[in-house]
Amino acid sequence: MDPDTPLPPESPRAPGVDVTGHASDAAEAARLLEARLVRLENYIGFRRLTAEDVDAILSGVAGAAPAPRTAIEGELEHEMGEFWLARVGVLALSVGLAFLTAFPFPGLPAIASCLVGYAAAALFFFGAHRWRQTLPDTARILFAGALFLGYFATLRLHFFSAHPVIASAWVGIGALVALLAVELRLTVRRRSEGMTALVFVLGLATAVMADGDGLQLTLMTVLAAGATALAWRFGWQWFGLGAMAATYFLHLDWLLSHPILGHTWRGVAEPQRNLLALAVCSVAFAALGCRPGATSDHVAVRVFRALTIGGGVMLVTLINAQLFHRAQAPWPELLAAAGLLLAAIVYWQNHQSVYATSLYSCVGNLLLTVAIFRLFPAPGCYNWLAWQSLLVAVTAVWFRSKIIVVANLAIFAGIYFAYLALGPKSGPVNLSFAAVALLTARVLNWQKDRLALRTELMRNLYLGAASVFIPYGLYHTVPPGWVSVSWLAAAGLYFGASALLRSKKYRWMGIGTIWATIAYVFIVDLARLEPAYRIMSFLVLGVVLLGMSIGYARRRRREQPPAAPEN
Repeated sequence: MDPDTPLPPESPRAPGVDVTGHASDAAEAARLLEARLVRLENYIGFRRLTAEDVDAILSGVAGAAPAPRTAIEGELEHEMGEFWLARVGVLALSVGLAFLTAFPFPGLPAIASCLVGYAAAALFFFGAHRWRQTLPDTARILFAGALFLGYFATLRLHFFSAHPVIASAWVGIGALVALLAVELRLTVRRRSEGMTALVFVLGLATAVMADGDGLQLTLMTVLAAGATALAWRFGWQWFGLGAMAATYFLHLDWLLSHPILGHTWRGVAEPQRNLLALAVCSVAFAALGCRPGATSDHVAVRVFRALTIGGGVMLVTLINAQLFHRAQAPWPELLAAAGLLLAAIVYWQNHQSVYATSLYSCVGNLLLTVAIFRLFPAPGCYNWLAWQSLLVAVTAVWFRSKIIVVANLAIFAGIYFAYLALGPKSGPVNLSFAAVALLTARVLNWQKDRLALRTELMRNLYLGAASVFIPYGLYHTVPPGWVSVSWLAAAGLYFGASALLRSKKYRWMGIGTIWATIAYVFIVDLARLEPAYRIMSFLVLGVVLLGMSIGYARRRRREQPPAAPEN
């Protein structure tokens, strides 16, 4: 080796290498290897080897190792034995003690059973505190049982008792609210989403039992605001979603006179400003989608939130309109529609959530449709509904939502078929549908890149609808003798639009309208019109057809390449 060539790093004579350092590195590697083997043995289920086991294995006299218990079996056994048995056991104890609290003791005052419940709750609290370090899961279960037993014992002070300890319902409700405030503070200090959800459910149960003079709606509104604040602060998404669903469900239950309590399905006698409570709860719940960090929410959370809020608002509003506002202007539907459309705009401006924005917009426009039906008698309502469809298409372009575009097309077709089946025929209404179809197709073509529409299907459907609506509308608008002439005029407008917009689709619409005119002239005009109108129809049709034929012939000659000169 050349003396100027440096020694390799692994050479013991390499400069800068300490032999004692090699020994310490080897010891550290052996220690790490031992730790990894111990962890592997513990995971598989092997016991640690003794000195006798080592000698027996190295001498070859050790027998085969017993089959280790699989990790899945061991984990499942521990899960069932340590956690689920404890949960079911605490549940059984809680139910049994609740029955004991509800049991009237002969010869003893009514407060005796309540004291039994408080004593059981205190015992559960003590166990939860005692085992919070050694048995944390069992401690959490005991803590939940203590919350329930304390609430049930307080509930028995006035409710479900032949001889209540507290005679006044207001005092009984006040005691429950005070206890729930204390329990809520305890669960929030623990940062426990599940325990807080339990307290929220108990609060809703209190609201159901406090029915009267608007107290239930007040408690529900306060609980909704509190749940929103907690979900906002601690990021408890599923707690917030559950609070939304439960609040809207109980609002519907209140409107229908508490069928979940076994009452007959009927509406409440007075509205008690429940729409104000609905607005406050909905604004609070919708605000969760605008909190800092909401852009990282899972798409399922966004969709469920929008479905819950939109569906709850729509159902409560429609039931209110049916119960209290049938003979009045549709202000509840209009206000709810405006609120949901505003929520769609706010959601889009904050984090451009396509699904949530589309759901809010669809439900809001559905309520607006209901309001139009109630506000304008037929057939005028169909005219307004047609123009609403154009507004929906514009918002769909703004929100870049293909969902709204597809839904709007289906609703537009459904409204027109409903008009044909139910409403009296009106030429202006038909022409409104045709104008809306043409304008919608133009808007979609103008902003097709914004919507990422890779197909012309939507636009073609709207143009096809317009090519049917316009002749049908003219048929019901102009006098019978001028129907064919008006159709030819519409075809001329199609050709003019084709030249102006440089789109052959309008030429095809014009050709289709001309063929429809030909069929109408030979089938209807020939048999029904007076001689003067019949002559005019045929003459105008012939002139138009000859003129179009000459125009197409000249166009073909202009588009053909010049012929090659002959040799």
